[in-house]
Amino acid sequence: MESFPVFLVMILVYFLMHYLRESDPNNVTKLSTRAEQLATDQKYDEAERILWHLVVNTERKQGKDSLQIVSYLRRIAYLKMKEGDSTAAENLFQRVIAIQERYIGPNSADLLSTLGYLTQLSRARNDFDSSVGLMRRMLSIMAAAYGEDDDRMAEVYNALGLALFAKNDAEGAKWAFQQAVQVNEKATERSTQRDKELAGYLENVGTMQVRERDFDGAELQFRRALSIREKAPEAESGEVGISIAGLGGVLLGKRDFAGAEPLLRRAAEIREKAFGPNHPFTLEVLNQLAHSLTERGAAAAAEPLLRRIVAAEEQQANRPLALANAKENLAGSLRGKGDFAEAAALYRQVLEIKEKELGAEHPATAVPLRHLGWLLWQQGDLAGGETNLRAALRLGERQGEEANEFVAGVLFNLGSLLRDKGDMAGAELLLWRAMALAEKLHGTDHVNYATALEAIAFVRRAQGDPKGAVPLLRQALGGQEKQFKPNHPAIARALVNLAVVLKDTGDQCEAEGLLRRAMLIYDGARVSEDPNMGTALFILGTIVYTRAQFAEAEAFYRRALRITEKVRGPEHPQTATVMGMLAQVLESTGDLEGARLLAGRAYNIASKTLGENHTATVGIKNHLNRLIMKSAPSREN
Repeated sequence: MESFPVFLVMILVYFLMHYLRESDPNNVTKLSTRAEQLATDQKYDEAERILWHLVVNTERKQGKDSLQIVSYLRRIAYLKMKEGDSTAAENLFQRVIAIQERYIGPNSADLLSTLGYLTQLSRARNDFDSSVGLMRRMLSIMAAAYGEDDDRMAEVYNALGLALFAKNDAEGAKWAFQQAVQVNEKATERSTQRDKELAGYLENVGTMQVRERDFDGAELQFRRALSIREKAPEAESGEVGISIAGLGGVLLGKRDFAGAEPLLRRAAEIREKAFGPNHPFTLEVLNQLAHSLTERGAAAAAEPLLRRIVAAEEQQANRPLALANAKENLAGSLRGKGDFAEAAALYRQVLEIKEKELGAEHPATAVPLRHLGWLLWQQGDLAGGETNLRAALRLGERQGEEANEFVAGVLFNLGSLLRDKGDMAGAELLLWRAMALAEKLHGTDHVNYATALEAIAFVRRAQGDPKGAVPLLRQALGGQEKQFKPNHPAIARALVNLAVVLKDTGDQCEAEGLLRRAMLIYDGARVSEDPNMGTALFILGTIVYTRAQFAEAEAFYRRALRITEKVRGPEHPQTATVMGMLAQVLESTGDLEGARLLAGRAYNIASKTLGENHTATVGIKNHLNRLIMKSAPSREN
């Protein structure tokens, strides 16, 4: 019986020693340090066990919501984040916030790190409403605790801008980015890192200005960002490539191709060196460069870049929409140079991918539907073209006001198709709608309004009323002259369109004057690949040919042929038309062999692209047969 009390005493001593050991601050510190080392070694489970042990002991001694456990809970939550268990992490951070608010209030600066972690978690699950609310709270706390110009707020403002942008709040995003710039600029102590951050904020402001089409403002932001990045030790890093590519994109938006292309080439070189030749960042800049080349009429130079992008995207198994976009851009370039067959095949592939990934009724299918419809129309498949254009129009109209620009373009295409189909009433109705939308969006002096006017004028022309078309074309020219300088290529294009119809009315004198004025503009602007320039040269050749000025006619036609072959491609129907007319000039000068060779080439192109029974093909074939007969040696009876 005497041994029992001794045993009981031993148990009590054991528990007392255990309690004293657990309460020993030195031991708690050792456990905390051990957990930190395990976390550093990525042994998260072991670290968590120690931290939970510290939490339980602290709760037992100080209560469940003790302020002492906040640091342990926050560290466990952070480990949960590292392990990818965002739900557990968020629950723990929320518990930390609740404890902190109870003891130190809702506006204490000590809440900032926890709020920052919660913001990261909400962004990761694309809950931008929550992240915006959290960041606004952080900014309010920081302003109260440190002042509204505290440089730490710049990073939060920038993150807020990104979240607002993700919510499609462009105005709010721009304001937040501008606040980030202002706060950063007020920091008196500068460093390389702080300047790099400022460059990033400036680029974000510039990006928002591009969306607003404020290209002048955006250019200032990107040029300033570039000047900052170029002063950094790593001036040829991927980061400086961001500024260069951004500035190149701005100049491209301003249609300053000469300024944009060297920047885009440099950005492509930097990104290829930094990320690799097939990285999405590299391909993005190459695509911009190809777009610039295509827009200025150098489709042949753009094509290799676009094919390279397609080939790179085809190697990526998990980027189907990026592949679709790459093929769509290549198709657009091929469409511009007249390679309609391959372009149409690509647009069909684009539609197949987008319909599979997004659904057949997704708005993203509208653009390839429109372009495929246009191609089918140009290839003579009016029924197929109309079907696709009407589908594109339906999808565009579903998007409401934001799609008005697209809808106006489809109305223009569909109206022009109906004109070719002979449905003049339907064509004019759609073209008037396109013009009304253009007026609503841009006013009566905009190029889109003028383009619609010109289309209506060509409907009148197709109806056999070229004189009724002339006033519309003069109005379109007047609008262009208000918007552009006298030597702008857009003026030349309007002059060519008016000259085409004036020639139909029999007023060849004014038509020739307008065409020669257009050519002065084109030559002065050093335009060499504009399809309208080819049209002007072709009509000038026709006018002087009727006056038997064969030498000048040949010069005009040869120049028109070079442009048409380069812009439309050597196998394009328009190329065949120009060859056929040049063959007639050579026949008139007595060069029967040269005429026969050209007519033969023209016939091969026309029969391949238009078909044997097309009126243009038949006309060229008759001319070729006549040349063959004339070239054949005469036989004596």
